[in-house]
Amino acid sequence: MNRNMKYFLSLIFSVLFLNSQSQIAVGKWRDHFSYKKTTCLADAGNKVYIAGENAVFSYDKVDGTIEKLTKIQGFSDSEIQTLAYNKANDALIIVYKNSNIDILKNNVIYNLSEIKRKLISTDKTIYNITFIGNTAYLSCGFGIVLLDTDKLEFSDTYFIGDNASYVKINDITYDGTNLYAATDEGLYFADFSNSNLADYRNWNLVPDIPNNNFKYNFVQSFDNYLFANQTDTSGNDTLYIKKNNIWQLFEEDIDELRSINVTGNKLILSSRNYSKIFNSSLSVVRNYDLYDFNGFTAVPYINSAVLDDNDHILFADNRIGFVYETNGTAVYAYPNGTYNNFTAKALTFKNTVITTDGNNKATGWYQPTYNVFRNEEWKSYHISSDTARNFFSLAVNPKDNNNLFFGSWGYGIYEFSNNEWTNSYNQLNSTLQAIPGYSYGFIRINGMVFDKNNNLWMTNQGVGEPISVKTEDGQWQSFNFNGTITNDYADNIYVTDNNFKWAELGGSKGLLVFDDNDTPLNKEDDRSKIIIPTTSEGKLISSNVTAFSADKNGNIWLGTGDGVVIYYNYENAFEDDFFADRIQLTSYGKDTTEQYLISTDVITDIETDGGNRKWIGTQSSGAFLVSENGKEEILHFDKYNSPLISNTINDITINPQSGEVFFLTDKGIMSYRGEATEGGETFGDVYVFPNPVRPGYTGKITVTGLASDVNVKITDISGNLVFETTALGGQAVWNGKTFDGRKVSTGVYLIFCSNDDGSETFVTKLLFIN
Repeated sequence: MNRNMKYFLSLIFSVLFLNSQSQIAVGKWRDHFSYKKTTCLADAGNKVYIAGENAVFSYDKVDGTIEKLTKIQGFSDSEIQTLAYNKANDALIIVYKNSNIDILKNNVIYNLSEIKRKLISTDKTIYNITFIGNTAYLSCGFGIVLLDTDKLEFSDTYFIGDNASYVKINDITYDGTNLYAATDEGLYFADFSNSNLADYRNWNLVPDIPNNNFKYNFVQSFDNYLFANQTDTSGNDTLYIKKNNIWQLFEEDIDELRSINVTGNKLILSSRNYSKIFNSSLSVVRNYDLYDFNGFTAVPYINSAVLDDNDHILFADNRIGFVYETNGTAVYAYPNGTYNNFTAKALTFKNTVITTDGNNKATGWYQPTYNVFRNEEWKSYHISSDTARNFFSLAVNPKDNNNLFFGSWGYGIYEFSNNEWTNSYNQLNSTLQAIPGYSYGFIRINGMVFDKNNNLWMTNQGVGEPISVKTEDGQWQSFNFNGTITNDYADNIYVTDNNFKWAELGGSKGLLVFDDNDTPLNKEDDRSKIIIPTTSEGKLISSNVTAFSADKNGNIWLGTGDGVVIYYNYENAFEDDFFADRIQLTSYGKDTTEQYLISTDVITDIETDGGNRKWIGTQSSGAFLVSENGKEEILHFDKYNSPLISNTINDITINPQSGEVFFLTDKGIMSYRGEATEGGETFGDVYVFPNPVRPGYTGKITVTGLASDVNVKITDISGNLVFETTALGGQAVWNGKTFDGRKVSTGVYLIFCSNDDGSETFVTKLLFIN
């Protein structure tokens, strides 16, 4: 058996109250997932474990605290399939969609990955968990697997189909005599006392239940009854009960059955919008079809429901997280996060992150929503309108940060002020154009940005004049640059410090650069040019431009279909000798052979941090951090070597004040606190964290609020130099060790900071305690 054990103390759980997070240290991760959609739950006495889409969280019934159980806390995987808790030996089993398994027992995590790693040519998904004693019976896509939760090892596997063939098992129950398996091929049973249940010949289809060649997705023993739910090819449910040894339709009508659970002498049947609780006489004793949150009511959207030992009902709801009902009043709880786990684009300003929940796929429909992360808390905002959907792109007014603009995929632009919807812009009141052929008007906005004169520029995909501008005083103008980009798919748009505008052109048509000469309403003095990344020798690199970033040295970095290229000095964009230079890595992780920077994947975003280093997002390889000149790979994060949940990066944004890097993936947002922050010309509010450094601390020590790229020297109180570095932007990082790798002794240390010419200096101190 290959078993991986990780010691896990309850102390290091990230305890999260409902509406707050705490800032993370340099080099650490946190998630920003939506936990509003919960799929199943398990009662564990004073604590309840609830499965979200990406991770598990627990709720303490006594004090209401929430704890996350994610890869960051030491768990092995993401994307939860199911979970179950065995009170007999305090074992929580978490099953992931890739069939990986974690067991949390006595605050220790054990990983069992055999099923995940097993090479078989059929479905390996684990659909359900049933405990009989301390053995967990796993309902798998190929058969039944027995897991001993005392020994923490797999003890047997049953292939119950004809000739030991694979059969998809959806659910299992035990009635004291027989073991029943609800499968895609009918309801099976076997005598539990048989010592050889691994022999398929000891398994048979239940002979007297109607239509036993249909799919059964639930089976549950309760008192002297047996329940089995059949689903036909159209997804219609039929619930049967075995009563007095006769199978018959259950008298109580249950539509869209989501779960069947038993607690003590109560049966809980849950549909999408209600749960019914039955006693041992099969009378309905309680019916829940409306949550009452102390006067505020909501219609349930139930995925699972159970009773706890105190007869309180617990819900895993599809929209509002975990719901806990006591004495007729309900509470709901979930960790703070974004509204959805799909987020498209983000930007950061003044210690605030804003993201959109939209989609630029024609088949996608999302409620118009945006999320704001400020003061360590996410808040989500929506509008209810039949003429709005898919907030995709976004821009913030530089002169009024409460004035937000959102470009939708289909309905133009929406303006907000103080999070209130104030204006809409479409083909009737602006130069925006609808896609030809749509009678109701279909206006696709892919990118938006403000220029230095506070004019809002936007790309309007697939129309005759695909770039428009709204001036600061509310006038509009549209452009196709004398037909150069008519009907092109203009994607993201950017502005550099010289006020040039740059737009990615879809369909492998390169990059548009244009200069409106600070007169956006006058086209006569404009300059424009299509740039196809080509070397000075005339060799085409790629015409597919997918990402753009302007760095602190006046260069632009492009993600192309054949790696990253750099154009030096973007002021020369309209010159004939404006050529691309391909970046060759001299250090690619452990590989020292020279190769082009990310030439085998689609680059989705490039962002420049406070130290002028480049964070690069990709479609399938995760995220990279490279040096200022791009020749050295500093970090590479993917879902295999880091807590990152997915290798698909939609967008990246960096908080310049904290250095926290936010990765928008196709499965949710995660962030990592980098070493670089944005520095200024002078010193700001300089502080050292942590200070004092207490015994046992092994993380990084940061000096923040520095002038940009200053020299930092750390000495002991006698003036002996123990460490020296150059700040990355406005932050310096120290590991607490001397030049030769020894941990420094207890004492006071002085930190001297100065720029190159000594005109800006600062001295602070740090207490180190071993």
